[in-house]
Formats: sequence, C-alpha cells, structure tokens
Amino acid sequence: MPSQNVSLRLQGLREKDSGSYRCSVNVQDHEGKNRSHGSKTLELSVLVPPAPPSCHLLGVPRVGTNVTLSCQSPRSKPAAQY
Repeated sequence: MPSQNVSLRLQGLREKDSGSYRCSVNVQDHEGKNRSHGSKTLELSVLVPPAPPSCHLLGVPRVGTNVTLSCQSPRSKPAAQY
C-alpha cells in the first residue's frame, strides 16, 4: 500500500443508517502475512434534503399592514430554515 490514506465510498444511504460504525483495515504483504492493522470508530450522520415547503400566511394582506409568512419543510435533516 503506497500510502496510509484509505477512502471508503458509501452509496444508497438512508436516514436510518445514521449511527456509530467501526472501520478496520488489514494490510497484508505479498505472502499474505498481516503487516499492519488499523481501526477507528466513526459517527455517520445521513443528511436528508428538505421537501418543498408548506407555507401559511398570518394576518390580513392589506396595504400598510404587517403579515407573517410561516414556512416549514417536514423531514429535513438538519431542519430547514426559512
């Protein structure tokens, strides 16, 4: 192994896959003997894109008055801010 860097590509993850994982790497020489071993525990947090927002108008939209537009997007992680 020319370097100590190792990459891992994860695909098709879902929010329920979030959690603590332990990753181990064993490096063998050309004779199949273990040369080194490394492991590390990592925390995986799967992000979820927001759905289209649902918005509600609070107040009466008249010239010269204030209104509040309140928007939410369910199931986003982290929570969407509008």
